[in-house]
Amino acid sequence: PRVQLNDSFARLAEIKPFIIEERTEINEAERPLMTVSIKSDEEVKMGLISDVKQELRKAEALKLNYSTRKGEVTAN
Repeated sequence: PRVQLNDSFARLAEIKPFIIEERTEINEAERPLMTVSIKSDEEVKMGLISDVKQELRKAEALKLNYSTRKGEVTAN
């Protein structure tokens, strides 16, 4: 599994500094409105999602949006 921050692959330890840097680049009045989007495919284990969420908590990024690619449904 890989973590991607914008267009670059990253390690979990890079999430907090990335969020802090992104937060400083937006208008101070809009900072409380900042929402982080976690996008994953259906194969990602919840353990990795939990690890990402822990790093986001450390960066005080508490507003999250989750999305995943819809899997193919088969009928039996």
